[in-house]
Amino acid sequence: DPSEEYCFADVTAAYTYLNQTLQIPAYSILLYGRSLGSGPSCYLAAKTAEEGEAVGGLILHAPFLSVYRIVLESGCTLPGDRFSNVDYAPFIRSPVLFIHGTKDSIVPFNHSERLLDTIIEPYRADPLFIKDMGHNNVHASVRPLFVERLREYLDTHILPELRERRKHSESARSRMVNRVRIGDKLGNIRNEGRGEWKTLDLFLPCRFIWER
Repeated sequence: DPSEEYCFADVTAAYTYLNQTLQIPAYSILLYGRSLGSGPSCYLAAKTAEEGEAVGGLILHAPFLSVYRIVLESGCTLPGDRFSNVDYAPFIRSPVLFIHGTKDSIVPFNHSERLLDTIIEPYRADPLFIKDMGHNNVHASVRPLFVERLREYLDTHILPELRERRKHSESARSRMVNRVRIGDKLGNIRNEGRGEWKTLDLFLPCRFIWER
């Protein structure tokens, strides 16, 4: 049966597959959560930050504070409430872009405004609050603006960090490969005499990780 617990397990499994099986680093993964999807997305963004490897970014489209708060302004997280984004948001350490229509009749527009206030300042991207847009559509007239702001978010908050990380990774990879080559040459020399050179045993696993 659908549940918060299963949703969190599913999004964690998907992330684990990308990060561990496909070896995609956390900083190269961008989350996009729309409406109900904002719950698992906020959870995962906060979880990866807590584990020390925050995802590269988070886009929240028509998110809510929590499920109960959509219909009842409780002022706190009540027992039995679900997808309490407002409790996870302060722990997110990835650039967050909020998108919300001011005429949303399902999730009140002020949920995004209030969630934005809970995000730590360095991680707040300029929000995209679209006048007269509802919950379930992006009008053709605002799609160019929608795409433009997504590109702006990527260009400003995501791509520079991604390029910098990859530059450092390539530099580290180059140093590692050079050390393996040096170790190989020294190992050949050493093996012609006495004993056995262990440099390759130390560096080859790292090279395998980098090149895979």
